[in-house]
This record gives sequence, structure tokens and C-alpha cells, in this order.
Amino acid sequence: MSKKLPLSDFRAVRHKLEPHEFAVSEGQDAPPTHPIDEETWTNITHLPDDVAIRTSDHDGHRLALLDSLQCDWGKATGDPLNPDELFNCMLDAGDAFQCANFLFLHGYYRAAMAELRVALELVMIGAYGNLRPDDPDYVVWKTNGSELGFTTFRKRMHAMLRADQGKWLFAKGEFPEQTFRELCNFTHSRPDSSDGALWRSNGPVYVNEAIMGTFFMTVSVYAICYLLVRIARPKFVLPKDSRIVFEEDWVPNRKGIAEAFEQLYGERAVVLSKQR
Repeated sequence: MSKKLPLSDFRAVRHKLEPHEFAVSEGQDAPPTHPIDEETWTNITHLPDDVAIRTSDHDGHRLALLDSLQCDWGKATGDPLNPDELFNCMLDAGDAFQCANFLFLHGYYRAAMAELRVALELVMIGAYGNLRPDDPDYVVWKTNGSELGFTTFRKRMHAMLRADQGKWLFAKGEFPEQTFRELCNFTHSRPDSSDGALWRSNGPVYVNEAIMGTFFMTVSVYAICYLLVRIARPKFVLPKDSRIVFEEDWVPNRKGIAEAFEQLYGERAVVLSKQR
């Protein structure tokens, strides 16, 4: 039997924004026209609410880090008044990161991984666009007329970059390519990467192993994306609080990420700790 959280717990109360709190508003909200009934609301929210409470009970420090990284990403996106080719891709990747955080909180681990794939692919394409804005295939991609994606642009980056620009990062078998391939498993819900495989149940349900896998993958994708951004914007300055993705020993692919960071950013990737 489920029980309500006490009102002393801030998670027990929902909030609705006032019209003036939106950047674009059309005045006062219209009165409700077809309110949801309690049974339907419960059927939709019962399980994810349970996971959200359990996740925020035990993984608050991880949620805080992911939220910090997502906020930093928004600041790093660029100047909206003077956007480069990477700007819109980073903006959309930021939406994917935010969505991944929400899905992570509510136990939709496979869907969160799929959003991380979206973010990684967008930044790969945007980085290529910054370096080759007139490439006909890239222009077609921008007009929604192309199915080209991560792999095609990764190969082209590898073909055109010099060794001192991080060419090795785009080679087949290196961790960016391996990470993308792993994320594709979740996007396509392959047998060992499906919702059922992660939950070992119908769900969503709180699963610590899936939480850890999603968390580590998210941090890894941020690190790869910031390497791509630096290649596309050689003068890009990494947000201070996001240095953690290059300075923690527990980040996946630590050796390769540290090597790439030191090459591209010209700084040592100092190890801060060995556990999370």
C-alpha cells in the first residue's frame, strides 16, 4: 500500500509557474478544460514517483552533479546573438541532457541513455559543421534532408584533422566511437539493453545497478562532448565546475579522456578522488 509523503518534505508539493515567469507569455492561463481524473493520474505517475523518491533519497549527490553539469552546459553553449554552427547543436544537446536527468530521476534508464546518444551525435555533427560549414552533406543535414549521423561525421573528422588536433579520438575503436555504439544499444532497445533487462521487472523501478550505469555514462558523454567542443572552438574555456569530468578517477575511459584533455586543453587532468 503506497503512502503519501509528509507535507514537511518539499517533494510532496507540486508547483505551477505563473504566466509572467515564462520568457514568452500570452497572458493568464486558460481555466482547465478537461481535468484528469485521479485514477488516470495515479496510473501514469505512481511508479515513476516512487522511483523519483527513492533515487533522491539515496542518490542526491549524483543528481546534484548531473544538474550542475547540465547548467554549465547551458552557459557553455555560446552567444545566441552571434551563433556559430555548433551553437544550435549544443542548445539541442542541452535539452537532451536535461531530459536524461529527468528520466534518470524517474527510473527510465534506457530512455535516458537514448537521450545521451542524441546529445553525443548532435555535438559530433555540430563540431564538424564548425570546421566545415560549407560541406554539402552538412548543409543538407541542416535542412532535414539527410540521414547522416555520428559515424559518418566521425570518419570525416578523422580524415581531416591533424595529429595535434586530436585526430586519434575519431579513430574506429577509440572510446568516443565505443561509447556511441553502446548508447545505440539502448536507443534500439536491444535484448541486453531494454527496459526489461535494466529493471528485471515491469517498471519503472529503482535499480541501483542501472542507476550507476546511467550516471557513469552521462558523465562520460559530457567529457567526450567537451573534447569535441574544444576541437571545434580552439579557444573554448571549460566551465570551472565541469572540470570534474576530467579530474575524477571514476569517470569511464579515464586514461583516454585525460590524455585527450591534456592535449586539447593544454592542462593536466589532476585526479581528485577515486570513488563516487
